[in-house]
Amino acid sequence: MIRALTLCLAVAAVAWTAEVNAQEEVETTEIPLAEEAEPTPQSSDRRLGDRIMAVVGDDLLLESEWVEQTLILAEQLGVTRGTPQFDVIATETFDQIIRNLVIVSVARRDTMIMIDEELVLEQVDREIEQISQRFPSEADFRRELERSQWGSLAAYRADIQDRKRREMLGEALLEVRRDEIKAPTISDAEVRAYWDENRAGFGTQPVTIRFEEITVTLRPSESAREAARSAAEDVMQELEAGLDFTSAARRYSGDTSTAEEGGDLGWFGRGRMVASFEEAAFGAVGGELIGPVESPFGFHIIQVLDERTEERRARHILLSFERTQEDRDRARLEAESMRDLVRGGADVDSLQAIHMPGDSTASARIEFPASQLPPLYLRSLQDLEDGDATVIETATGFSVLVSRGRGGGEEITFEEIAPRIRQQLEQERAEEAFVQRLREQVFVDIRVRPERALADI
Repeated sequence: MIRALTLCLAVAAVAWTAEVNAQEEVETTEIPLAEEAEPTPQSSDRRLGDRIMAVVGDDLLLESEWVEQTLILAEQLGVTRGTPQFDVIATETFDQIIRNLVIVSVARRDTMIMIDEELVLEQVDREIEQISQRFPSEADFRRELERSQWGSLAAYRADIQDRKRREMLGEALLEVRRDEIKAPTISDAEVRAYWDENRAGFGTQPVTIRFEEITVTLRPSESAREAARSAAEDVMQELEAGLDFTSAARRYSGDTSTAEEGGDLGWFGRGRMVASFEEAAFGAVGGELIGPVESPFGFHIIQVLDERTEERRARHILLSFERTQEDRDRARLEAESMRDLVRGGADVDSLQAIHMPGDSTASARIEFPASQLPPLYLRSLQDLEDGDATVIETATGFSVLVSRGRGGGEEITFEEIAPRIRQQLEQERAEEAFVQRLREQVFVDIRVRPERALADI
């Protein structure tokens, strides 16, 4: 039920890529550790007795944890208490927590797995900061904690720290044991049966907006480049002298979207970053400080935190270029000139080749769900007639957007969604088989089944 609902909800966001995905081979199935719902302090009229619902290895599953995650997931899926769907969610949440605890129990005994406690604490601090920002003030946040099941910030922090450590242990085990996770063969009949059972939940293709883009980078003056480079070199020296990277990012980075998180960019693959940044990140040794690396945004100091075959997890500090109004006016005039050329019938591909040399994706027509377009792009394109052009200002300069109409809105067909259904079923079956083998190595004692506890929620 949880997976079925999640898949149906997710389809609307990804169905627009079905035509492309259908041309690609299905990748080796990856089984991520199911994420536990993020607990948020909330007071409740009913204080749970916190019965022990299960013992898994050295871990206890308390009733409060099961209730918390069930309510959060039900809210995310729009399911109300007292309905048959809610009961199914509660039961499957319980089963998923048990599966996660089995994985964690085995991971603790695996001597190949080491958890970076400093990284655990960083993630705990980040999560608490993000959650506290949902409240009007720090005082309101602490008051709500005192009224919640945790009772204090210290207890809340300890709970999140334990959950983060379990998540990292589970993820590490799945990475180490990846060769043991074998995707089973799913028959066409099974895919069709899943489609028939959940057809109503797939809905329609999202409305998409098609356009082409010609970028005009705001080129800084030579003095501005040298100033940014010098600032980056100074920060690099401070880091090499022992300054904490997270503190340096918060103090110096011009990337406001990641500065407060210590510059953490998360995982990314090739083609996601500008060429110079990508080359540096994929050529770096884990933990090594790289830089300054120049990009259209400024100079970066990069540190790779982890790596997979075709992915990197990195953090960075950006020392931005100082751009003058004169630089901005010059770039705007260039963009407006290209807009007028497009309106006069000029070939967009030729303009892209001239103004975006070396960009292999420049001539690709872009098609995005309207719901996922950045607001600035959506506002600029939604009323633009097919073939017309407009100019917008971006973080690195200006862009000429050329409308190429709209798509989507049609009902999702079985042929479009079948590859995703097959992959989902492969993932579920592989996870179930893998966890069942692990379960033979772990003591599991189910003391209270969720069916018995549902009346108390």
